[in-house]
Amino acid sequence: MSTTEHDQHLALIAALIAGDRWLSADAAAVYLGMMTPKGGPNRRGFLERVACRPDFPKPNPVTRSWKKSELDEWAMNQRRSA
Repeated sequence: MSTTEHDQHLALIAALIAGDRWLSADAAAVYLGMMTPKGGPNRRGFLERVACRPDFPKPNPVTRSWKKSELDEWAMNQRRSA
């Protein structure tokens, strides 16, 4: 197991212990306010325009979900730099 994989596993375990919420792509899109005109989650827009950014938190490779606390921190940094 590489150091990066080890670190990812430790982060997953720490998040589970701390009770951090994990958000799917749909949930992350809604959480960040990305909705379709019909009111549904804009999953495609989230994945193509936000999740692929180099400064955006990486998803859990197993569950393909994002930690809510990391999304909060990223969004706060975006507001500060705007």
